[in-house]
Amino acid sequence: MILEQQMPHRFLGERVQLAFVVKDIEATIRYWTEIMRVGPFVLIENSRGNRDILYRGQSTPMDFFVAFSYMGDLQIELIQPKDDHPSLYKEFFDRGQEGYHHTAFWPEDFPAACAWLEKSGFHEIGSVRMPDGTINVAYYEAPRAIGSIVEIVPLTADRMAYFSRIHRLSRDWDGQSRPSRRFIDRAAFLASGEGA
Repeated sequence: MILEQQMPHRFLGERVQLAFVVKDIEATIRYWTEIMRVGPFVLIENSRGNRDILYRGQSTPMDFFVAFSYMGDLQIELIQPKDDHPSLYKEFFDRGQEGYHHTAFWPEDFPAACAWLEKSGFHEIGSVRMPDGTINVAYYEAPRAIGSIVEIVPLTADRMAYFSRIHRLSRDWDGQSRPSRRFIDRAAFLASGEGA
């Protein structure tokens, strides 16, 4: 079967994220919660964990803070690099940019979605890999018609459980209480019972 016959018309899935790379994640959370009325944000201090990050074919020791919330069904991700190591985020800052960085999708068939993008003129420029080498996140430079980086993430049960809890927190938020919920890592967030 050719790839076109294997791929449904919504090969990227139904879930979408807008990601913003910022220099001050706490100030950005305040803006989103106070001005945009989006929150609360779940902030993860140690986002890298035991994963390997590749930037334009080379492993990099960079680490970053990450925070998630939802605006309806649209996920909002905020990213702040912790250091000056080479990364897609440092590259973004080096061009004098800050703010909207990429759009992410969670396809049900991750390998097929990546293959479809590569066949369609997208070029992989970064990835996050688990200790066994499995790709956990892939970043693609997109053709001009898209105008931003595209991130593809495998739709795993663990990821769905984690994001579903953040989605519930956002849906039920009163607009004021605890606009930022800070955790050392994803496991600490899950252990907290928040959004369960």
